Amino acid sequence: MKKIIIASILTLIYQAYALFGIGGHIGIDDTNVSGKTVDAYSITMSGYDYSYSLSRDGIKAPLTFGAQMYFDIPIIPIGFEADFEGVWASYSWKGANKLTGPGGNDIELRFTGYDYPVSEYKEEFDFVKLGVDVTGKWYIFSLPPVVNTFKFYVGGGVGFYFITPIVTEKLIKTELEKNYADHLPSNDQISFDVDEYIEKVSVFGYHAVAGVQLKIPALPVAFNVDYKYVSTPENDYGDATNEFSIIKGSLSFYL
Repeated sequence: MKKIIIASILTLIYQAYALFGIGGHIGIDDTNVSGKTVDAYSITMSGYDYSYSLSRDGIKAPLTFGAQMYFDIPIIPIGFEADFEGVWASYSWKGANKLTGPGGNDIELRFTGYDYPVSEYKEEFDFVKLGVDVTGKWYIFSLPPVVNTFKFYVGGGVGFYFITPIVTEKLIKTELEKNYADHLPSNDQISFDVDEYIEKVSVFGYHAVAGVQLKIPALPVAFNVDYKYVSTPENDYGDATNEFSIIKGSLSFYL
């Protein structure tokens, strides 16, 4: 009987400090980009000022989905987590099909990959955020003792993130002024490839986390609720997407 009790206690301790787990999560990303309408802002190309107008819907708190792997060090209250998570949202955008130039010298504006419209573009653009990161976690205390059904933790780490820019007046202004600063095409037609600028925006960032894990010792299943704050370098267009927080719930299976 004594051996059975000891074996049961050791089993509970082992399961409380399970070594390896995998799972998935769903949460809310607090990215919040306001919709806006911008009338006749100035774009300087080849020494001349042109004007352009656009309007865009906003993006508010999109859902995030992902998967994770855990590795906990037995007995020592330290663990590691590798995460993949993604966010996707779409927003409507409208803009004229030309830049209004001085003296009626307008220039056609052709967005690569989109049909040239009669008067204005009316398109759906995607906002995508993908991240892969690694987190070190310190289990600051557990309840009840030994069994550790509830484990509270804090931590932090680094990651690699792909965050698409938002189509804004600054994105269009920055890239057109850069590409046509010295000369304009002779056919009075310029191209603008949104995908080209979006694909460049991949950055390293850091994050901090805090959360709680519920793990029933008799089962190889755990539930987590996490808060994660992420900071990455601001992109060239001043988008309010480089700092964000995620609240997520996870279901994981431990081996």
